[in-house]
Amino acid sequence: MTFLFKIEECFEIHGRGCVIVPVIAEQADFKIRPQDAIQLRTPDGRTLNTHIGSVELLKPQVGSCGMAILLPTNIQKQDVPKGSDVWLIQGQ
Repeated sequence: MTFLFKIEECFEIHGRGCVIVPVIAEQADFKIRPQDAIQLRTPDGRTLNTHIGSVELLKPQVGSCGMAILLPTNIQKQDVPKGSDVWLIQGQ
């Protein structure tokens, strides 16, 4: 597995599901795509295997581009607390 990022923020969009916003370091160099298998590791030690539903790039009027990741509809906000780690499961 490859560590991708920590979760900075998590929220739900009615009708779409849970969205996670990563903390991305300046030197971050990773590529992710919809359907990539990931593992979420919460600060309290729980793990959850799932996949990426979609990747959204957010361009604010001021500042740099950000990223938001939509998770499958069976994942809820309370399943993914801030500070959770996201790992890419390779070879699946």
